[in-house]
Amino acid sequence: HDVGTPRPTLPTIMDDDAKAAKRAEIEATVAAMQAEQKKLEEQRLSHFGTHDGITCDGCGATPLIGFRYRCRKCPNHDICDVCFERWDDGKGQMANGLAKQTISLDPNDHDFFVHKEKGFKPLVKTVGPTAKTVKKAKPNDPCPGGCGQKVKKCKC
Repeated sequence: HDVGTPRPTLPTIMDDDAKAAKRAEIEATVAAMQAEQKKLEEQRLSHFGTHDGITCDGCGATPLIGFRYRCRKCPNHDICDVCFERWDDGKGQMANGLAKQTISLDPNDHDFFVHKEKGFKPLVKTVGPTAKTVKKAKPNDPCPGGCGQKVKKCKC
């Protein structure tokens, strides 16, 4: 080690309290992101179905089945899942296969979101865990009341 050159410094070591605080901050951020992701997934499921009376402006499919994407920047512009995938969040192509209205073919001119009309009925009926169905006793099963008889002869 030369006398004129400074010694390399070691990275400072975080004390336990600082580590715990940083860990708690990271865990809170992850939990918030997971909650937001779950909320978005539940919202998407409630928007999945048949959108009667709606035609895809990209490919002309009618009715829209699946998710309906509506443009925030255009007055009346709806596309289906397939055309949304082609759009690729502004990096892909924008089609105007229906050609009933003037639509910019520049993907950057559009901002789509998952949309449903008032009264829309989703294909997915429940979100989250479903209730367990209670198994109905058969005539030759033992009585659930504990009397020792079969269900068909039980009087309890």
